[in-house]
Amino acid sequence: MATTVIPANLSVTITESYELEGVSYGNSRVKTFDTKGKVDQRIMNIAAGEGVMTTIFSFAAADNQGIGVTADYTYFRITNLDDTNFITLQISTTDSFWVKLKAGESFMLMDNEMDAIDGSTTFGAFADIVSISADASTAACDIEYTIVTT
Repeated sequence: MATTVIPANLSVTITESYELEGVSYGNSRVKTFDTKGKVDQRIMNIAAGEGVMTTIFSFAAADNQGIGVTADYTYFRITNLDDTNFITLQISTTDSFWVKLKAGESFMLMDNEMDAIDGSTTFGAFADIVSISADASTAACDIEYTIVTT
């Protein structure tokens, strides 16, 4: 059976707007990704508790529930929908890096390769992201995420 899904371009716009002493600062940038045909978007709850990680999405060799194809990765954005509490976001390969996402803040990745080396000040080698997880600080938090792949 052939698919009836018609791939489309993904357009991501980042706009900064700031006014200080009557002077406007900021800019708007658009990044377009050609012919993408898969999207996973959802609002979900992240449990609270030190070290209680909730897997948001994983990447592997084949599509599956909550799993995208590593080679098809294009874009990931997560927003903390809580109005008070932060979440700790974990981006993992064989190593991990951590991002504090305060209430209302967003984080995005436009590439699936990263490097994280504990205790090192030098670059090692890029590796594909295998999972994205989060932990809520003091109380459970709702998040919204969007992942686009080819």
